[in-house]
Amino acid sequence: MLFNFYSNSFNEISKTYAKGLLIIGLLLIGFGILVWIFKEILAGVAAAIFFVVGFLCCFNAVRIFLGTIHAGQEQSNDCRSDNVRVRIEQERDI
Repeated sequence: MLFNFYSNSFNEISKTYAKGLLIIGLLLIGFGILVWIFKEILAGVAAAIFFVVGFLCCFNAVRIFLGTIHAGQEQSNDCRSDNVRVRIEQERDI
């Protein structure tokens, strides 16, 4: 009688994980070789991506900053809102 600690499903999951890991490893090796061969082109592309992302971050930061200034000007001096009412009920002793 053969006694197995692992089921077939565990074996299949392990094989699938190993296959995925092998494919990712081969892709990373391929990308590494491409980067090594095309240094100048990829450096220019990376610089352009960083420039665009940096510009978008600055644009969003200025937009948020101006939005907070605009929201601060809309508040009235007494900090009350027309659609909010506060009710205070006092307990009465009987």
